[in-house]
Amino acid sequence: MKIEPATKQRIIRNSVLSLFIYFLPIVLMFLTFYFTGQRPWEKKPLKKENVKSLTNKTNLNNGSND
Repeated sequence: MKIEPATKQRIIRNSVLSLFIYFLPIVLMFLTFYFTGQRPWEKKPLKKENVKSLTNKTNLNNGSND
């Protein structure tokens, strides 16, 4: 089955356009990293602080803090 040249050109054009739209955010992200010097993958994760709860109840039934 033969495809008309006009249809073939539209399929190719739409495929290229779809790939461009797909890769554009990725390219822009890496360009932003390049120009700003940011490297978020090199940042160390923040350590969680060991914080006591303000509502430390010894008896859960009556809510007293004795």
